[in-house]
Amino acid sequence: MGDAINVIDLDRPEERTTGPSAVARWRRRVPAKALALVLLGVLAGAVAGQRWEAARQEGRRAAEVSLFVTVAGMESGAGDGGRLTIEGTVAVLNGGPRPVQVAGAGVVADVMVWGEHRIEPGAAAWFRVSATITCAEDAASRPLPVGLVAVTEDGVRRSVTTAIQLNGSSWLEVQRRACPRH
Repeated sequence: MGDAINVIDLDRPEERTTGPSAVARWRRRVPAKALALVLLGVLAGAVAGQRWEAARQEGRRAAEVSLFVTVAGMESGAGDGGRLTIEGTVAVLNGGPRPVQVAGAGVVADVMVWGEHRIEPGAAAWFRVSATITCAEDAASRPLPVGLVAVTEDGVRRSVTTAIQLNGSSWLEVQRRACPRH
């Protein structure tokens, strides 16, 4: 009786030996420490990237300059030979997100700005000015260019050019009286 007989029972499912799952096989190939290092590297990279982008945006905000100039008052106005000189004041408004140190450009121009002020965001400062207007038919509608120097929070000195509108200002009436009609 040395012969063994194999019997297959068809009413029962075949018994299979299950091998390790795909996850278990993968775990054996990649040590847990290496996986932890990769995850730590990804996390550190994400944090560093976020900080870099935040610093870049902060740098842009610190460098942003948005100044507006409007006529604030008049001390005197006199004209001769087709030119009008006005001594007065202008208001410089800081429309930017950070404080800024503002001064006149220090160059000879039609509008000379005197003084220096630190202006907080949303605030204004008053500067003495001397403005020279050339008499012409369209003088009232032409804005007067104004040169300013702004030092932003990042310490960079920037030249800013903006304009003063005469329409609706006290300077317009003086200009109309002093300049001969063409």
